[in-house]
Amino acid sequence: MKFRFPLLAALAMALYSCSSSDDHVPPVQPELPAEGSLRVRSITHEGSLPYVYDWKLNYDANYLVSAEGNLVGDVENKYRSTLSYTPEGVTISNYQGPKMEAIMDADGNIVQLTVNMDVYNFSYTNGYLTSWSKVVRDMNFGGNVSSASGKLNYNSGNLVRIEYIENEGTPTIVTLTPSTTLNKNGLLPVTLSMQMGCFGFEHLYYGGMLGKPSKHLVKRVQVDSSKGSASDYVIDYLYSTSNETGNTDLCVVTYQGKVATAIYRYK
Repeated sequence: MKFRFPLLAALAMALYSCSSSDDHVPPVQPELPAEGSLRVRSITHEGSLPYVYDWKLNYDANYLVSAEGNLVGDVENKYRSTLSYTPEGVTISNYQGPKMEAIMDADGNIVQLTVNMDVYNFSYTNGYLTSWSKVVRDMNFGGNVSSASGKLNYNSGNLVRIEYIENEGTPTIVTLTPSTTLNKNGLLPVTLSMQMGCFGFEHLYYGGMLGKPSKHLVKRVQVDSSKGSASDYVIDYLYSTSNETGNTDLCVVTYQGKVATAIYRYK
């Protein structure tokens, strides 16, 4: 998979390749959501959680270079991605995974992503992801099968609201309450990847290609479902953060009366 840049970025790449002898540094560098030892290297989920992937992430200097994702659940859905960076852009090769092609802006954020035949579009404001949409297409005939979209709102750098819509139906409103714990590791809120438009490719977020992280870790999520009050629910989050490193090592999630965990490792 190759990331394609707009014309001006392409011109900048050409100028860069003529002026630098370092062929390993791309002209547009994605800004990782965490730096140095604060970068999460693996995410493992235990307990009953819907729509989550376990991840193993590897970095070289300031770049994500490989990732392994495994869908948690009864159906095995595992793939590996290798990312390489050159003055011409970024290439991702997926083994046993979807074919992906993407267009990035000058800040290294993805603005369009094609996953097999599905198309995602992303918009940003001041570096934060503020809206996304996707169209799912039939693999055989190419026609549109379904769609989804999300609008994200922030307050003082914290993600506080998502309006999520499937197939142009009634919106599901997700209200997030930030905690007082800084999100030093740039962690995504557990269980919300689908509403944030990155389900199945969260590694691209951790590679800095889907916008800035929320400033604080989320404490509670209230989901007001489009299906009615009987389907509404609350998710509570409790964290364990190391006093020595500042890394968040564990997130305990209470989801629809059931407790599950996300375990984060940095080595």
